Amino acid sequence: MNTGVTSLSKLTEMGAIYPFHGDEILFSLAILAFFIAFFIFQIGMEAKHHKTIIGNFTASPAE
Repeated sequence: MNTGVTSLSKLTEMGAIYPFHGDEILFSLAILAFFIAFFIFQIGMEAKHHKTIIGNFTASPAE
């Protein structure tokens, strides 16, 4: 694969060398929002699953 760069003498004049340059903060916020939504969804699913397994069992330690 050839980048076409033969000399680094004009390095300051070169543009971005990877796609989506400048969108790092946007992508980071999107990933953070995905993780927060995933964990909220996961906690809800686990609570529902535990509720179906245990039901309304409320035993006190004295019993």
